[in-house]
Amino acid sequence: MTITTAVPTPFIVSAPGKVIIFGEHSAVFNKNAIAASVSSLRTYLLVEQSEDFDGVELNFPDINYDSRWSNDDINKINRDVIKETSTLKHVCPKLKEQLDFVLKDLKDSLNYFAALSFLYLYLSLCPDARGLKFTVKSTLPIGAGLGSSASISVCLALAFARLNGHISSNECISKEDKEFINHWAFIGECCIHGTPSGIDNAVATYGNAVRFQRQDDGTTQFHQINNFPQLPMVLTNTKIKRSTKILVSGVADLAKRKPLIAEPILEAMDQVAIRGSELLSDISKDIHYDELLELIRVNHGLLVAVGVSHPGLEVIKQLSDELKIGQTKLTGAGGGGCAFTLLEKNVDHSSVRKFHETLHEKYKYQIFETGLGGVGCCFTELRTEEFKSLKHLFIGPATTQDISLALLPSPDSTLSWVK
Repeated sequence: MTITTAVPTPFIVSAPGKVIIFGEHSAVFNKNAIAASVSSLRTYLLVEQSEDFDGVELNFPDINYDSRWSNDDINKINRDVIKETSTLKHVCPKLKEQLDFVLKDLKDSLNYFAALSFLYLYLSLCPDARGLKFTVKSTLPIGAGLGSSASISVCLALAFARLNGHISSNECISKEDKEFINHWAFIGECCIHGTPSGIDNAVATYGNAVRFQRQDDGTTQFHQINNFPQLPMVLTNTKIKRSTKILVSGVADLAKRKPLIAEPILEAMDQVAIRGSELLSDISKDIHYDELLELIRVNHGLLVAVGVSHPGLEVIKQLSDELKIGQTKLTGAGGGGCAFTLLEKNVDHSSVRKFHETLHEKYKYQIFETGLGGVGCCFTELRTEEFKSLKHLFIGPATTQDISLALLPSPDSTLSWVK
């Protein structure tokens, strides 16, 4: 069995999910918005040598998917087509056509998009790296608007870039390396979503927060916000299904029917996002933190005004107000999905526990106590004893808490092994 790689295995790469802090829906109208990483809700990708296979294997237990592609399968892909991918900013139609044939039995399923993104990035970045197994484990709820697919794409781009020496092999990822990773993660997102904004993969790559604004030509400009600490929050997943398309069209319809009412609301969201980015760049003073809490309250009210909240989200808002633990707003498209609560600086932790227990026991919501902001993509090589102690988390029924404790990202952009 021949393995051609620039770095030793096993190793683990990791990337965070994201939440929209300010500006959802108004961003569709070319207004400013801000997205931030979620410190402990991340995707982890374990790269190891296969024990009995000379091709490549993708194992994704969270979606019950495990597939292998042999050397013969890989060699059937036209190498000239693969070379074309390096010059394109979007998915190469010729390569996608060939991969669609390979994945024809999975067409349009969740497993299809996972395999398509995996194979496209693998063939583009390290097609000669063989005899390897890639296992994905995520503490991010899938399909909840928290950037799970972008987090996976960043992990794949980082791992494949390392395997073929496209980026430096030390554990400090340079600015240039991150630009490379972000570009290819965007391509991975294109495999899954067609025409993504690029914001989710940018947050998963760089961490902290990003202010972004869509331009008239359809492109998106973004500005990194790096100089703020992790902020304590509770993220609540209602698990209430919703249609982003229907919610977005509803706001567009309101803007068309009632422009004199809707436009000031959208402009107010824009001003909240602009001021929010200023505060996040210097959040050290208590007065700034208090204003940030106020902006979260205001932005949620504006989203209620355009009709994208939901009774299930208002339960969270009402309870956080009653317990006086912080300010809550919906995040993402609304209509269900998730909300986050930025906690007061001197919050009563018994009240936070009551908040958690009430939402979980009475409404069966999924609660995550985590941080807003923090490290982006990172990786570490594994010593033998570390590998043995961690592998069970990737192949067994590990809980979110199990894997978050074992693979907790630290501020120096490496992974800390917390026993």
